[in-house]
Amino acid sequence: MLLLGLLGTVAVPPAPRITERNYQRYFDRYDLQGSFLLLDAATGQYTAYNLPRCRQGFLPASTFKIPNTLIGLETGAIRDTTDLCRWDGVKRSFPQWNQDMTMARALRVSCVPCYQQLARRVGAARYQQQLPKLKFGRMQVTPATVDTFWLAGPSRITQFEQIDFLQRFQRNKLPVARRSADITKALLVLGRGPGWTLRGKTGWTMQAGHDNGWFVGWVEQAGKAYFFALNAEPQNGGPAAANFIQGRRAVTEQILRQEFGLLPAAAHQ
Repeated sequence: MLLLGLLGTVAVPPAPRITERNYQRYFDRYDLQGSFLLLDAATGQYTAYNLPRCRQGFLPASTFKIPNTLIGLETGAIRDTTDLCRWDGVKRSFPQWNQDMTMARALRVSCVPCYQQLARRVGAARYQQQLPKLKFGRMQVTPATVDTFWLAGPSRITQFEQIDFLQRFQRNKLPVARRSADITKALLVLGRGPGWTLRGKTGWTMQAGHDNGWFVGWVEQAGKAYFFALNAEPQNGGPAAANFIQGRRAVTEQILRQEFGLLPAAAHQ
């Protein structure tokens, strides 16, 4: 009886408060299908479009550049984001990648080869030590996949997990040095104005003709933080045209602006 009494006092975390909304009209403007999730950190209230899909895991793609930058700084694989990534001379389909660049620019133009160089310097063993501490989804890395595990294979993260990670990051609750966090946060700034700042990162995986895209981040406005995660694909499994490339961020910003009043009209710069 005593045991039952003690068990009865164990606190059960409350279920998250989630309001569902239909935002398909925003996706339709860009011929996209997908899901959107927002957390008002002050109230703990989530707003979700396509809730089952928000709970579905996807490869993180270049959203992994956020924890990857932190890990690079924490392990000393990079000293700071002025470190230079040397172009290997291989011409790729994204012209902005075909040049030497700093790691800061590599994040901003989402240069996969630069972050693959970083991954090889970090190494699988140190990822296996660092990733469980950061709790960024369910990443699986081996020596054979050390420079691809966020782009292909079994690694997965949901939109809820993206927001959980971003919230801990924004609040300086990750087990990393404040310097590493501040450097990385500065690289994520996409726009700012009187009383507001937008931080975010896109992602894109291309596997066997199937394209999947992300836009994750947060808005700080009037001392409050609002975290978002969008995952989207071309409608009907079509190819990733300009609508897909632009739409990930555009859809998100339109929802933030028109549904929540979180961005001014000229926020997308």
